[in-house]
Amino acid sequence: MAIAIATFTLLSGLAGAPGDAPMRLVTDHGIELSANEEVFTLFAALNAAGYAEEPKRKGPPLNAPVFHPIREDVREALRAAKSTSSLTAVRKVFETHPETIATYIEAALSMAPDAPRPSSAASALAKKLAPLGDFRSEASLATVFDRVAGDQRALMKELASALEKDLEAVRKVLGDPGFRAPRAVVVVPNPLDGHGLVRRLTLGGVTYLVVGPGLDEARTAILQAALEPSMSALVATSYGRAGKLSRSWSTLKTSKRITRRWPNGKAYLADALTHAVAHRARAGGTATRDADEEFVDVEAKDGMRWARTALKILDDHGSGKLADALPNLLAKASP
Repeated sequence: MAIAIATFTLLSGLAGAPGDAPMRLVTDHGIELSANEEVFTLFAALNAAGYAEEPKRKGPPLNAPVFHPIREDVREALRAAKSTSSLTAVRKVFETHPETIATYIEAALSMAPDAPRPSSAASALAKKLAPLGDFRSEASLATVFDRVAGDQRALMKELASALEKDLEAVRKVLGDPGFRAPRAVVVVPNPLDGHGLVRRLTLGGVTYLVVGPGLDEARTAILQAALEPSMSALVATSYGRAGKLSRSWSTLKTSKRITRRWPNGKAYLADALTHAVAHRARAGGTATRDADEEFVDVEAKDGMRWARTALKILDDHGSGKLADALPNLLAKASP
């Protein structure tokens, strides 16, 4: 039986949050969203220290960045904090430890109570982040976090509603009304980052997607993460029938650019199908020829040569479960 779209459970979570502003939200299809205070603190400090990355911009001649209203609000609230001693210390940490932002996020998440052990790089970095706590206190970030919690909740609900529609479309593409997202995926909406930016990391077996306020990019990345385990399992049991694709992989694997990302043909095909299903789901189950061609072009630039093949597999699928039909589909598939 189909689950009603745009219904989800709101759960109170982080300390200091207002009672009417949930910090966790779980959709009916199994996607968890969390407004995380550690991530908020990190990005508040980054913004106060001068971080202004933003792909969304006003038109020429200024080409100025267009920040999300929550980000504008927080940046304005932190103007007075730019002269604090704690921010000076935080800025020194950023300058002397030039790790990726994803590593900083992992380190920040690992500082929460009962958090799993992070990677060695994030573990070493976490030991340097004490100034973040001082900045949180000196800049009254708990108060700022509480003040924007209502807007954060609205952003989470908007993303959740969009994801419910997308995941219902995924079920139709897969022919599987029982499909649910894996529990080991957590989405952290982060309006203090740029529109369309997605930071992906794994901590304690959980995949975190820290997404900017741009819904399109966030939805696509979330769908791909939700689909990956299922597609990997399907391909693992069906790849033996993919004779032409297997022969194609023997040529593709000579490219170091490809093998740095995909260790074998199974992983390559699973990724191709994952992205193709997400693409079709975002289009409501079908896509125009132009949209498909744009998708194939974007995938090819990223090293994926089987995107068109993956789309044809979906087109040839017809009715029923893709899982049942995939072995025969792969026996006919060619790159």
